[in-house]
Amino acid sequence: MMSGELRLAGAAVVMLTAVLGLSGCKKPTTAAGGRAGPSTGTVQGWTDEERGRWYNAGQGSRLMPMAWFEALEQPQAPGAAATAPGAAAGGFRESAYLATFGILPPWGKSTLPVGFAENAIDDSGLKKTSLHWTGAAPGAETVKWVGLTCAACHTAQLTYQGKPLTVDGAPSLFDFQSFIEALDAALVQTRAAAGPGADAGRWDRFAKAVLGAADTPETRIRLRGELDKLIAWEAAAHRLNGPDPADPRTNSRYGYGRVDAVGHIYNRVLLFGGAAQPRPNPADAPVSYPHLWNINLQTRLQWNGIAQTAKFERGKTPTDFGALGRNTGEVLGVFGEAVITKRTGPLDFSGFPSSVDIDNLNRMEVQLTRLEPPKWPATFGTPSAGDVKAGSGLFGKQCASCHTPQKTYETMKTFADMGPDQTDEWMACNAWAFTGASGAFKGVPANYADGALTAANAPVRALLTTGVKGVLVNKKLDVIKVAAENFFGVTPLPKGGPQAALVPGQTAKDRRLQLCQRNAADPLLAYKARPLEGIWATAPYLHNGSVPTLYDLLLAVEQRPQTFMTGTRAYDPKKAGYETAAAAAGNSFTFDTSLSGNSNKGHVYGVGGLTEAQRLQLLEYLKTL
Repeated sequence: MMSGELRLAGAAVVMLTAVLGLSGCKKPTTAAGGRAGPSTGTVQGWTDEERGRWYNAGQGSRLMPMAWFEALEQPQAPGAAATAPGAAAGGFRESAYLATFGILPPWGKSTLPVGFAENAIDDSGLKKTSLHWTGAAPGAETVKWVGLTCAACHTAQLTYQGKPLTVDGAPSLFDFQSFIEALDAALVQTRAAAGPGADAGRWDRFAKAVLGAADTPETRIRLRGELDKLIAWEAAAHRLNGPDPADPRTNSRYGYGRVDAVGHIYNRVLLFGGAAQPRPNPADAPVSYPHLWNINLQTRLQWNGIAQTAKFERGKTPTDFGALGRNTGEVLGVFGEAVITKRTGPLDFSGFPSSVDIDNLNRMEVQLTRLEPPKWPATFGTPSAGDVKAGSGLFGKQCASCHTPQKTYETMKTFADMGPDQTDEWMACNAWAFTGASGAFKGVPANYADGALTAANAPVRALLTTGVKGVLVNKKLDVIKVAAENFFGVTPLPKGGPQAALVPGQTAKDRRLQLCQRNAADPLLAYKARPLEGIWATAPYLHNGSVPTLYDLLLAVEQRPQTFMTGTRAYDPKKAGYETAAAAAGNSFTFDTSLSGNSNKGHVYGVGGLTEAQRLQLLEYLKTL
């Protein structure tokens, strides 16, 4: 850094720490309260009160107005008969219905499902999620919204012998893709019911519930208009995230416990920019939700290490500016909003207005530092001491070089490092190679305050970085320099990148892979190996969830299941993973490893040479970590 940059960084630290007041550990402010009595989960260092707060702590996600969520009915299947005017189709937010998407019901004193939170802010600076239908003057009312929070994707519930076991911070079974599709369909059907000649029962029930005493012909007109806005915004996101009509490989389903998080975040950032995207980037590389315990020990986050930590020590509680940047990007991807505005001059540090709750994001991150890895439950059976000892030796020979690193918590392996052990390329390749039209980002400095001006077309990871920094500046959390020069590891794309013309017969997906293969040594074209504490509770395995159990992961690639069922919570202690039989309750999605993004190749490192006895010994050892 130059001396001027050091002064800016120092001032940023002073301002940030003064605003956050991080002299100790705080809990999320959006609280549901804890439940008295024994915990239903594993013992992981949290009190019941902390668990309750985590499950419903707001972070700035704005899915839809709370009144709409409470009044919305379940969508009707295509071709189904219309619901009678006086009969409801069933509430969308009913626990039994949400359970079909892997969503857990309210816990403790909460009235919201696990992973859902209330958001109530002054939205006068927002555009897409500032919806008002009562006729009140601008700024005169605060509309409560509901949105997603971390627990939706990072709270597991297993069942064994009919008894549930909750594991906090473990990957959930949330079917994000199907949930959003159903939600959008419910909104569209509700609006269609208000159209000429439609069976108005669905619309009438919705309008009465939302408007209450304010139900008049005028307010119904305004309500329809605001509903149209949300539907249009969601449709725009679907167009960018959806499959590429020119390439059927981009149309595979996510299923339970997976989402293309980076793809969805990137496309939301492009929507905030507002430019038409002549060449969309399909969100077609779903990954498993990673587990969160010991996240504070990691230096690189996301499966490909694209997000980096940048900690500032103050007292006993370090402030992780990198985590603030990473989590801000996450909020923007799950229904947060940022308004990208031009700077009026070099002294303009107004930043980008947003819905992001910086204070609660920090508090949630601090609470995560106290989350402990789950221990193998005694009810699953105690691993044999002899097998564990033998397995420990095998682990030292086969696995320890990557999974117990000496200098950093995790080991990054680039495509070049992996060589023939290369696992599925698409998540890392897409995150590195996607580009888009910059729209309102054009001309904004890369670091918001300084840096190269953003071009008309740019790597989306660069736009994300600029967007996050602008949001943090607006929140008076100037961590542009403190959090590191680069929150998301932006490196320039080589010349002749994805904006070059396609050759005949080549798809955008083909070209991305070729580009990634030519740059296989780039540090962002990589996947992460970390120590394996609590690994038994994180099925399925590999970054894309393509291997159902730990036992299967210890097989040679050709012996791993090529297809398997997912959706059940029933746990198989013998293999350490969810049951895959079609008869297991809840198994309704077929995972096909032959589809693009679903490959189960790689991560062999000699396991194919193990005898069956050695494989079982290694498995018993892994259960004890």
